[in-house]
Amino acid sequence: MDMRQLKHLVALVETGTMHAAAEDQYISQPGLSSSIKRLESELGISLFEREGRGMTPNVRGQGLYQHAKLILMQLRLARVELNDTQSKIIIGLGDVRASNFIANLTERLQQQFPNLALEFFESDYETLYEQLENGGVDAAFVGTPDDHIHNIPSSLISSTLFHSGFGVFCSSDHPLARNTKKVSIAELESWPWMVNTSAPAITPILPYFKNKKTLSEADVDFIRVDSLHMGKELVICSNCLCHLPELAVAVEVKQGKLVRLDLALRAINITIAGLRRSNVHSRVLDQAFAIVEDYFKGSVTE
Repeated sequence: MDMRQLKHLVALVETGTMHAAAEDQYISQPGLSSSIKRLESELGISLFEREGRGMTPNVRGQGLYQHAKLILMQLRLARVELNDTQSKIIIGLGDVRASNFIANLTERLQQQFPNLALEFFESDYETLYEQLENGGVDAAFVGTPDDHIHNIPSSLISSTLFHSGFGVFCSSDHPLARNTKKVSIAELESWPWMVNTSAPAITPILPYFKNKKTLSEADVDFIRVDSLHMGKELVICSNCLCHLPELAVAVEVKQGKLVRLDLALRAINITIAGLRRSNVHSRVLDQAFAIVEDYFKGSVTE
């Protein structure tokens, strides 16, 4: 068994066909098929079941796949510490972060590891839990609703970094930003609201008020986008309103691009956590976590 065979196994499990796996690994289809057959012969077991044109791992194949992902991850992290010119780590990101987070982490980590390439994978926290467990990402920094923070899988190590509440925000040029009177629910319903469709399903689209009154979704026009970055740009450049974590728009508020409306809202909080597998040890991940912890201890808007 060698590293190439493990890479071929992982590619076949994740793509589902010999043709797609061969393309992913830049080899011929007969070459990949031969590699998998040699692996099965060495182990004395079958690893896949053929279903039409597809290949599905059996129980043993799925088990070996999990080990292979971890081995390849550890090898990739080792190459970073050896200052390999082809070294890379994969960081998972939730949709709750300040706009300067990626630049800050990348710049400071590359000062320690000059040849390091960082790849970022953005998704909701539940998907990132799964990606961490199967080796799809090396570490993740995610925003999790406070009432779901205890659902983190036991195979992951979690460290709390920051807490953020929610608010209603609009462009600094928005008519409501210049309103010196108390904003009514009717006024809030008269403007379109930005909705980030990639946010977790439990994220509240509209705010809840302390007096238990709420906006009616039936009376509100929504403009849907598929990323937080796109959503913030939309709100800055239009008359849309948005209900977002304060951390997510901290930079834009400091820059004067967005304004938080003064509303009596019920408190909704999220916890920003750093996550990694408990059985993966890496100096580069230790350094990444130290940088992020320092980032949140300081001003996230600088």
